[in-house]
Amino acid sequence: MIEKKTIVKISVGNLIEFVLRSGDLRSEFSGLSRAKDGIKGHSKIQKSRPENYQKEVSIYYIYESHLLNIEINGRIDGIFSSSEIPIIDEIKTTYIPLDRIDKGQPFHWAQVKIYAFIYATQNSLSSIKAQLTYLNLNTKNVKEIRKEFTIAELQEFFQEIISSYLIWAEKSVLWSSIKRKSCQELEFPFEKYRIGQRQLAVAVYKAIDNKENLFVSSPTGTGKTIGVIFPAIKALGEDIADRIFYFTAKTIGRIIAENTIDILRRKGLKIKSLTLTAKEKICLQPESACVPEECIYAKGYSDKIYKAVGEMLLFDKFNRESIIEMAKKHEVCPFEFSLELALWSDCIIADYNYAFDPAVYLKRFFSDVKERYIFLIDEAHNLPNRARSMYSAELYKQDFLDFSKTIKDEFPETAKLSNKVNKIFLTKKKLIEEDKKILV
Repeated sequence: MIEKKTIVKISVGNLIEFVLRSGDLRSEFSGLSRAKDGIKGHSKIQKSRPENYQKEVSIYYIYESHLLNIEINGRIDGIFSSSEIPIIDEIKTTYIPLDRIDKGQPFHWAQVKIYAFIYATQNSLSSIKAQLTYLNLNTKNVKEIRKEFTIAELQEFFQEIISSYLIWAEKSVLWSSIKRKSCQELEFPFEKYRIGQRQLAVAVYKAIDNKENLFVSSPTGTGKTIGVIFPAIKALGEDIADRIFYFTAKTIGRIIAENTIDILRRKGLKIKSLTLTAKEKICLQPESACVPEECIYAKGYSDKIYKAVGEMLLFDKFNRESIIEMAKKHEVCPFEFSLELALWSDCIIADYNYAFDPAVYLKRFFSDVKERYIFLIDEAHNLPNRARSMYSAELYKQDFLDFSKTIKDEFPETAKLSNKVNKIFLTKKKLIEEDKKILV
C-alpha cells in the first residue's frame, strides 16, 4: 500500500489531450516556422485587446483523491476582467478557413472550460464566460465564439475529465510503489563481484546522487553492464531518479542490456522496460504511407491506443516481439504504440539517435524536462562519429537531376533552379578530380 499521498503534476493541455484525443494517426510536419507564426499570432491578438485584458494568467488547482493529489497547472491566454462576468479567452491559430470553423473545436472548448472552471472556483463565481478566438495565419482574419457557463456545468465537466484521468494516474502511482519497493530490496544478482565491479557500481551510484557525469573505461568481460544498471536501479528505489535511459549503438548492446534486466527480474525486480525499435524495422505496412487512407494501423489510432496500452501494462517487458503482437491485436501503429509505452516505462533501451539526433530525439521527454533522468551510454567512444552523421547534411547530385526531369513540363522555372544546383555539383566534381590528378 501507499504510505502517503503521491503528487501527480499535469498541465491543462496535457490533461485534455490525454482524456479526449480521438481519431486517426497522421504524419504531419508542423515545423519551427509554423510554431513561430503561431506565437506571433497569439501576441498580435493579445496586443489588440483593451486595457482591461489580462494576458498570460497562470492558474493552479489541486484535486485530491484517496490515493494521490493531482496538481493541475496552466496559463490562460487572456481574461477580460472588468466586464460584469469575466471572460476567459483561449487563442488558437490555424490555417483552416474560418468559415469552416462553425461552433469551435470540441477539444478547444474542453481546454477553455477547464480554465474557466479553475478560475471561477478560485474566485467564487457562480457563472463565467469562455471565448475561443481563432486567427487564420494566412488571411489574418479573426473569429470569436463565446459561451456562458454556470459553475455547476463546469464542475460536472471537470469531474468527467478528471475521473477518466484518475484511473490511469492511480495505476501509475500504485505501480511506482511496487517498483520502488522492489528496487530497494534488490540485491546484487551474483554471489560476488568481479574485480573492480563493486567500485564501479559505487562510483555510478555516487555520480547519479551528485548529478555528475562519469566516464568509465574497462576491458571487455569485466561486467560493465550490470555494474552500471544495478546502481541505477537502486537510485530509482531511493527516489534519486525517475527514469533510466540506456543508449547503445549496436544490437549486441541492446541484447546485453535486456538480458541484464531479465537477470534482475529473476531476483525480484519489478520494473517496466521498453526497447525502442526503429520505425522502418517495426512497421507492419512498410509499403503504405502513414495516413489512415492507406494504413489500417493509422486509422482510428487514438480511439484504440489506450485499450492497447492498458492490456500491455499487464506485462513488464516491452520488446519488439511483444509490441508487434499487441499492435496487430488492436490494429495500432507499433512504432507510435512503443512511444506511448515509453511514458509508462521505467527503463528505456534505445539507439543513440533517440537522445542526440535533433531530427528523431524523444521530444516528449527532452523538449520540456520535468523528470530526473539517468543516461547510461554504452560504448560512448562511438558517439563522435555518430554525432557527425546526425549533424551533417547530405546532398546528392542525382536527386536534383531526377527532380528537374520530373517537374520540367509542369514547373519549368523550378526545374531550372534544380538544374543550376546540378551544375554546381558538376563544377565541384571537376575540381575534386583535378585535385586528385595533382596529388598523383
